Amino acid sequence: MRPIKNIILDWSGTLVDDFKPVLEATNEIFKQYGKPEMSESEFREKFFLPFPDFYKIYLPEATMVELDHHYHTSFKLLQENIELLPHALDFLNYCRDQKHQLFILSTIHKEHWAVQSVRLGINQFFKQAYVQALDKRKTILHLLAEHDLDPHETMFVGDMMHDIETAKHGGVAGCAVLTGYDSLEKLKSVSPDLMFRHIGHVKNYLERHQSDLATAFPIATVGALIINKMDQLLMVKTHKWSNKWGIPGGKIKYEESSEAALHREALEETGLRLKTVRFAMVQDCIRSTEFYKKSHFLLLNYIAWTDDLEVTLNDEAEEERWVSWKELEGMDLNVPTKILLDHVKAHPELLKA
Repeated sequence: MRPIKNIILDWSGTLVDDFKPVLEATNEIFKQYGKPEMSESEFREKFFLPFPDFYKIYLPEATMVELDHHYHTSFKLLQENIELLPHALDFLNYCRDQKHQLFILSTIHKEHWAVQSVRLGINQFFKQAYVQALDKRKTILHLLAEHDLDPHETMFVGDMMHDIETAKHGGVAGCAVLTGYDSLEKLKSVSPDLMFRHIGHVKNYLERHQSDLATAFPIATVGALIINKMDQLLMVKTHKWSNKWGIPGGKIKYEESSEAALHREALEETGLRLKTVRFAMVQDCIRSTEFYKKSHFLLLNYIAWTDDLEVTLNDEAEEERWVSWKELEGMDLNVPTKILLDHVKAHPELLKA
């Protein structure tokens, strides 16, 4: 991927938190036609874009003119409490400082966009807003052509399957965030190029991406199979590895030894202090389909022992678990972790603390 110069942003669920007002307005439409309301979980599961296709399934008797009128009437009374999502303003300021061209591509009604963007004080960040885009796949081609954007230097950030499908249709990088309407499972089903918990992590990626492109070398990382005094192994689950279980670890900093990096990463990611460490193996990990972006890693794998039992995760992972060797057999592990475990089983001398 070339350096990113142009960023197209969805609005709802990507920059602003409007889920509840949208759900309320949608349920008002259902009530108008005598249909049962949807719960939050039901709406997340069933709602999809383009929304005319959604209503064809759940309200086929209504015309788009009627639906637009009912929705607009309800939503304009509910939007005063809509706020920016965390990290959104910081992301926009970063993009402006980096001179990235920003665009909005959203289904939001043009009047609602005007009210919200002005009230939130962010309308000045965007070169142009393409709103009321019922099918974003059609609009993105017009956007790219009108501004003569190179798709290879352009990213579309959104929170729904339709956003990723739109990115693919336009030939741009599709970046999913988990702050909006679609679940991790739904977003994974359309294979985004990138996926992050929130837009602040998109900013972090852009910063690293430009730096990585400048060097274009494999990235050296450390990771440890951590064992406690009850001979249990620590596994962590992260969306970066397709929500699979694996070992904690991270990148080695400049002028930092690999063992120092291992101790630091373990403490930062898990709160555990390592007592003894032993080198196990090195792995090539080149453009893994399990990892959330296309990368080339050299994975320096260690075995480590700790007296600590209480794990405190930072925001790198979603879940942790101490497990026995037997319990590992039933876990959905990422490939590098499977390779490490197979290597350790083949070399039992590595486990002698």
